[in-house]
Amino acid sequence: MKVIYVETPDGTVSVRDVQEPPLLTDYDCRVAIVYGTICAGTDGHILHDRLPWDMPYPLVLGHESVGRVVERGPKVRHLKVGDLVARVGTASAADGSWNIGWGGFAEFGFCRDWRAMQEDGVEKSEWDDYRIHQVIPGDIPAEAGPLFITLRETLSYTQRLRIGEGTTLLIVGSGGNALAFVAHARCLGAEQIVVIGSAAREAVFREAGATGYVNYKALGQITQKFNRVIDTVGKESSSDDILPFLADGAILGIYGLDDWEKLILRPARTTATFTIYQGGYDEPETHDQVVEGFRAGAYKREWWTGEPLFTLNTFTNALAAIERRELIKPLIRVHIAGGT
Repeated sequence: MKVIYVETPDGTVSVRDVQEPPLLTDYDCRVAIVYGTICAGTDGHILHDRLPWDMPYPLVLGHESVGRVVERGPKVRHLKVGDLVARVGTASAADGSWNIGWGGFAEFGFCRDWRAMQEDGVEKSEWDDYRIHQVIPGDIPAEAGPLFITLRETLSYTQRLRIGEGTTLLIVGSGGNALAFVAHARCLGAEQIVVIGSAAREAVFREAGATGYVNYKALGQITQKFNRVIDTVGKESSSDDILPFLADGAILGIYGLDDWEKLILRPARTTATFTIYQGGYDEPETHDQVVEGFRAGAYKREWWTGEPLFTLNTFTNALAAIERRELIKPLIRVHIAGGT
C-alpha cells in the first residue's frame, strides 16, 4: 500500500509502497482510508520534530482520516462493510521497520469494534483509546469526515470550559482549531466571539460566527475584558500578551502546543484573578453532536478545506498551500478506489 512516509524530522515527506500490517485482534476491521486532512499544528510539528514529546521516526503521517470498512474480524458486530469510520489509520510495521504518527495517510488501515470488546468484558484499557472509531452517517459527505477529529476535540474542550449563553470569548489564532472554536461558540450561544489572527482570514471567521476580529499586530484595538480566553497557538508569549484582556474570574485555556515547555505568564500584566484550565478534552464524547451540527449547517467543510482536492502524489503541493497560508486544512484523497 502507498503511504506518506517521514523518514527523519527535516520537513520532507515521500510516497512509499510498504507492506500493509495485519489486523491485530478479532475485533478489528480493515478499512480503505478514503480522505484525510493535513493538520498544520500536529502534522507540522511532527514534520519538524516540534512536539513536546518524542516521536518514533521513521513514521507514517496523519491523524485526521476516515475510512470505509472493507473486511470485518470474526468478533465485530457493531460495524459493517461500507461504514465510514472516523479517526482511522494504519498500524506500525509488523517487523518494526517503521512506526506511525497516527498513520492516517495510508491507503489501508484499521478500526476496532470497541463496543463489542466492552460488551464481552475485555479490560477497559484495551478498548478505551478506540472510542474515537465511530461511524459517520451516510447523509454526511465523506469529504467532511476528516473534520470530525478537529470538531470533536474542540467541542469537548469548549463545553468543558463552560462556554455558552453570556460568554464573552477571546480566541488567539486563526488556524483550523480557532475556526472550530468560533463555530462551536456560536452554536452554544456565546454573547461575543472575538478573534486575534491574520487579517487574510477575517472573512471566513466572521462567516463561521466571529463577532469581532483583530489583527494580531494591533492588540491595542482591544478595549474590553473577556470571561473566557482560548489560546490556540501556544507560542512563548501568546497567552501572556492577552492577560490584560482577562475579566476577573476568567478561565484561560491554552490549547496550542507551539512552545508548550517555554510558555511565559507574567501576573503583573493583569489585575484579574483567573484560572488556567487543565482539564483537557474527550474527543469521542461529542461525536453525535458534531453529526447534528453538520446536519444543521453549523459547520461547512469548505471553511477549512477550500475547494482543491489533493492526493498522496500531490501531497507536497498541499504542504506548500499551508506554507503560503492559502488553505487551513488541505483535503487529501488517500485511497482512490475506496469509494465515496
